[in-house]
Amino acid sequence: MIALVLVLAAVSPLTGSWEGTSLCQVRPSPCHDEHVVYRIAALGDGYRIAAYKLVAGKRDYMGDLDLAWAGRRLVGSTRDRSGQASRWTFTVAGDHLSGRLVTPDGRLYRKIEVDRRRAPGPRPGS
Repeated sequence: MIALVLVLAAVSPLTGSWEGTSLCQVRPSPCHDEHVVYRIAALGDGYRIAAYKLVAGKRDYMGDLDLAWAGRRLVGSTRDRSGQASRWTFTVAGDHLSGRLVTPDGRLYRKIEVDRRRAPGPRPGS
């Protein structure tokens, strides 16, 4: 019983599947509005997001994003083809994540709004 409590206490509140939107803020640009699914896993003191966009009902893997806590936010960065680093920032509010992608020149490029996907519970009478 004690081991079960320790395992449950170690489970991160952010791990699991999240789904929502990633909307472009710069137009025209190569960016497109997307319906996204994020699989979040614990990674040391932070997290790794495996990001997918849904295309014709199927997941299309976009890549991983490693995040670390900075105060009350999760932050990470990615580099474009020219080596410039863009900054990702996420805030957590219960079962909702709000994210922003800001380019090296300070432009807001994307707004992300995702909610935790809960596994369906048992059906009544089962």
